[in-house]
Amino acid sequence: MMNVLYYYYYLFYTKVIPDNEPHATVIFTLSFSLGLLVNGVLKICLALLFCESYNEWPAIGITLLIMLVNYLLYFKSGKCFKIVEAKPRFFNSNEGSILITVIFFLTSASFLFWGVEYIRDILQSCNYQE
Repeated sequence: MMNVLYYYYYLFYTKVIPDNEPHATVIFTLSFSLGLLVNGVLKICLALLFCESYNEWPAIGITLLIMLVNYLLYFKSGKCFKIVEAKPRFFNSNEGSILITVIFFLTSASFLFWGVEYIRDILQSCNYQE
């Protein structure tokens, strides 16, 4: 799945918004998107299960760790060039792959907006019941 997302992020940064270093940009934006998703899910689970949350520093650390792992996994190993040559797709469909990639990006980006409010509501309800 990540290889397909990598490839379609790469196509975006070569066709739609041309970039001098598309692989670096893809690693950064894919890692940021994945970081938003992971942090959002972790914070929601932590709030629902333990009525706790963490501030921005652990979230930044998690995102930086994801960036480091993606850098080592894709760029340092040379896998990014193999992915671009292989042109992976979901369900062997270009349109389906684009749709899933856009949905992934919008879902992860939406955590910036509704995730904060949802977590705040959960934490306020926890404090109210005590």
